[in-house]
Amino acid sequence: MRATVLKGIAVCAAIPLLVTLIGPSAYAEEPAEQTPGTTLTDRLVEAAAEGVTAPAELAEEVALPVAGGGSLTFDDAERVTATVVFESAPSEALLASVAGIAEVDTVLGAFPAATVRVAPARLGELAELPGVLSATPALRPFTGGAVASGGAASSARAGGPLAAAPRPSGEACGPIPIEADGPLHSAEARERFGVDGTGVTVGVISDSFGANALPTSWEADVAAGVLPGAGNPCGRTIPVEVISDMRTGSDEGRAMAQLVHGIAPGARILFADAGASEFEMAEHIGQLAAAGADIIVDDISWNSETTFQQGFIATAIEQVKASGVAYFTSAGNGTALGTRGASADRPISSWRTTAYRAAACPDWLLTGPRDPLANLGSYDCLDFDPDPAIETPFDTLQTGGAVGDGADAVSVVGSIAEPMFGITTSYEWRFYAVDPVTDEPKLLAIAPQIGEFFPGSIGRVSVPSGSEIRMVMVRTAFDPAAPSPAVQLQFMRGGEAFVERAHLGDGVNDVVGATTFGHAGDGSALSVAALDWRNPTVLRDYSSLGSTTLYYAPVDLTGPNPAQPLAAPITPQTPNIASVDGTQTSFFDDTGDPEYRFFGTSAAAPNAAAVAALAKSYVPGLSGGDLTAGIVNTARGPAAGGPVNPYTAFGIPDSSVFGAGIVDASALLESLTVLPGTPQGFRASEVTADSFVLSWDTASDAKQLQLEATPVAVVVADAPGETVPGAAGAAAATITAELAGDATSHKLTGLSSGTVYAVRLTAQNPVGSSDAATLEVATTSIAPKPPTTTPPTTTPPPTPSSAAPQSPLAQTGAGDTPLLALGAGAILLLGAAACGAVALRRRIVR
Repeated sequence: MRATVLKGIAVCAAIPLLVTLIGPSAYAEEPAEQTPGTTLTDRLVEAAAEGVTAPAELAEEVALPVAGGGSLTFDDAERVTATVVFESAPSEALLASVAGIAEVDTVLGAFPAATVRVAPARLGELAELPGVLSATPALRPFTGGAVASGGAASSARAGGPLAAAPRPSGEACGPIPIEADGPLHSAEARERFGVDGTGVTVGVISDSFGANALPTSWEADVAAGVLPGAGNPCGRTIPVEVISDMRTGSDEGRAMAQLVHGIAPGARILFADAGASEFEMAEHIGQLAAAGADIIVDDISWNSETTFQQGFIATAIEQVKASGVAYFTSAGNGTALGTRGASADRPISSWRTTAYRAAACPDWLLTGPRDPLANLGSYDCLDFDPDPAIETPFDTLQTGGAVGDGADAVSVVGSIAEPMFGITTSYEWRFYAVDPVTDEPKLLAIAPQIGEFFPGSIGRVSVPSGSEIRMVMVRTAFDPAAPSPAVQLQFMRGGEAFVERAHLGDGVNDVVGATTFGHAGDGSALSVAALDWRNPTVLRDYSSLGSTTLYYAPVDLTGPNPAQPLAAPITPQTPNIASVDGTQTSFFDDTGDPEYRFFGTSAAAPNAAAVAALAKSYVPGLSGGDLTAGIVNTARGPAAGGPVNPYTAFGIPDSSVFGAGIVDASALLESLTVLPGTPQGFRASEVTADSFVLSWDTASDAKQLQLEATPVAVVVADAPGETVPGAAGAAAATITAELAGDATSHKLTGLSSGTVYAVRLTAQNPVGSSDAATLEVATTSIAPKPPTTTPPTTTPPPTPSSAAPQSPLAQTGAGDTPLLALGAGAILLLGAAACGAVALRRRIVR
């Protein structure tokens, strides 16, 4: 097994002698030579070499949970899943050497690494191969699901086959109500804007999709209408497309897909599991984007993710965002509140300082001569008190309950602000319980660094009830020339076991309570906090808080090269937005309530992503960046009836609790819609006594046009050019017409003759109506025909005796010409009067 050699540190012979003279509290301000503390890999190999091979016993030996987030993954042959990082792209010969020791499952394409299964005792052999940089156990990720506290337990269930049922207008079809519709205004958005997610593809990343068949299966969910696919009773027949599924999880991904489908039933859904490591998840993100995902949502937190630098997943997210994808993630469920003293009602699940402060370790630190620290030349401990005059090399936490009531499991994750593959500090976290009788601290567990090139640490501690717990960070090696790194430790799960802690920070250099990390806290994804769906002003007390600070450039995907420091630290504000959880699914929960309810930021995130799908369906050309900006900008904050910050008294700002506020689907879509402009070029033609044709230019941004013609006057038949306002009569009624938004003409018929009509044309879309274009048009009058009479019978005069020839016109009736000319003149006068009235009254108002 290789030992890490810290370059540039001279050998100091005085340190071992000092340790011998003063005992286990040895402390050197700048140790000249260090032997790194053992990593998780080292401990796993040592335990296996001592004969501990059964998965449960091995997990216990290295202080990891047996199952769930932070646990080791074993196959049937009791081989552990691990990630091998190569110095550069591996050759076929190197891969063959790896295959001689382990089963190679995946060789990654984007980064020189591979996922393997190896006997724990042989993990160190992989790290010794030429060309291999490290071999590290791949621990299971944490998902964002949570059990609601205070729920009424019940053994009753909404049993029996699920069946789709009709729902009120605007609600999705299916057997369960879409309870997020109300607080997120998504039903209103579907109804008002006529969208359902059609044309949009949503990618989901979680633990699994089709691993379980109880209480429902994927197929049963489709048949009931809670998922799309062939046979879906609501007509949603495009099935969920599974890109990858390890089939070893809780099917939290299927529950997330149900929530997406409930709000955006027309959306196409893709699923990919989180993979065996953060390296694999980064590749799966790219695969979802390549498969057409417009929006991706995950609920995954890897314990190996970097806290103070954008890691592999964050870098993959930034790449797909650059191609137009909108990315959402759960903020996490790491918050727990204290209940006693100064800790009461405040978040106490994490502790962070801007720079490591060295202090002499407590004299009770070592457990005996076999303690790994006993063989180190020197080490020091973190000072939890920012006052330079006071050294406190441990923090004190109190667990709830009474002594002897049992113990609670707490999953811890820590990190230092050094770049991946550029680690100069070795450290470990130790947890001690003070014996209530002897007052002596007893070592409970050690949480080591994950690997020599990883800044993070991981562990599981079983803390007894009613006890004083002392938490110590021990630094076993460092580079004196490097800056003192920032430090973070948080309780990913089980933090509610603690009711009080001694050091609550100063809010500037030392901060308590921030629990977002990795891609949920580094600004790459839109991080989603959780609110109670029944009352969306109430923050879930487990919803993780921000924020963190980035000190280094993102990891380099081309190879294991340490990143450079940023010119100045960056503090992304997370979470970015909030959504609701606790809504119904067909199968997923742990509460025992009559309905199956999905709690945690794992549920809040897909509900928010589904709202984004509605917006993308409404404006298909919307980029991912504009979409996420729109969601943030239209979120309802406290001033608009949104969530209320319960931590203002502790100086925690809204931006670190729920970001901009709760997602609002209706406000989002409204913000994406431009009020249509007044139709231009409004004109009339082909005017007759009972009709005319109206025309106009194409109205931009219009979904519908409203046309209205109201009679306002009649033409005075015997007074050319004059009209009588308001004398149109009952027969001349208002005429209306609703037209498509792209219409440019319409003929109005059935009008009254000789009537002046005021015509209005407005353009409409879901936001509202434009100003009206108006004009007045007068129909022509119908001239009355002269009465028909029979002339009296008379005796014609005698024929003249002369034979003078007559004019041909006279022979054809030309003798009546003066009367005909008079009639024609009257008709001309009437026509002129009507035309004059039209000329005087006709106008266009734009």
